[in-house]
Amino acid sequence: MITAIIERVIRFRWIVLCAVAALAALSVYALRTAALDAIPDISDPQIIVYVKWPRSPLVIETEVTEPLIKALAGSPDVRALRGTSHMGFSFVYVILQHPDRRAAVRQFVTERLNAIRSQLPADADIAVGPNASSMGWVFQYALVDRQGNRDLRELRLLNESVVKTALQSAPGIAEVASVGGLEKQFQVKLFPPLLSQRGISLKRVVAAVQGVFEEAGGRTIEVTGREYQLRGGVGSWNIDDL
Repeated sequence: MITAIIERVIRFRWIVLCAVAALAALSVYALRTAALDAIPDISDPQIIVYVKWPRSPLVIETEVTEPLIKALAGSPDVRALRGTSHMGFSFVYVILQHPDRRAAVRQFVTERLNAIRSQLPADADIAVGPNASSMGWVFQYALVDRQGNRDLRELRLLNESVVKTALQSAPGIAEVASVGGLEKQFQVKLFPPLLSQRGISLKRVVAAVQGVFEEAGGRTIEVTGREYQLRGGVGSWNIDDL
């Protein structure tokens, strides 16, 4: 059997060579046009609704997750609804019946969220995820400062303000997610005995902190050759109170 195959290959070698060349060209074309993922996306076609609310899972389940599932039910293009509640956040997965109906279902989800927003907690942060899942990565990069002139906070800020903005403008990119680095934050450490001595409640401290970060417009003044920007805050700290 093997001898017969070898004889036919030798006899029709030009046909075999042409077939091999055609298959090689077809392979190169497939490699250049095939949609390749760094991590293959094996998840269902879905739209994710993310809710961030600093409450317990039971409260989030009752006040957020269940109302969202009830509001999103009823679309013929939705195959299933799945909700999970955790400490401080909730996910609602809208599983699509047909992947090509993603735009229509996303519009439906957005409209339903706007319709029931007044029924949900006012301080809950609700967002609709991008048109991609966490399994659909196509590229992963890292910003490394080999000279050691920037810390992790500066590298993340550089990625958010420059690199991420440029990548998101490229066609076909659904999301650019930042992982790692440090984000700028302010921490207020409270000592209950001291607050109790001054007669200050925790609610009053929270209101004062929120007021500090609410700014109003201002103007620019010039002093000794330097320009200074003036800003006005809606709220302010009272040193005598603290």
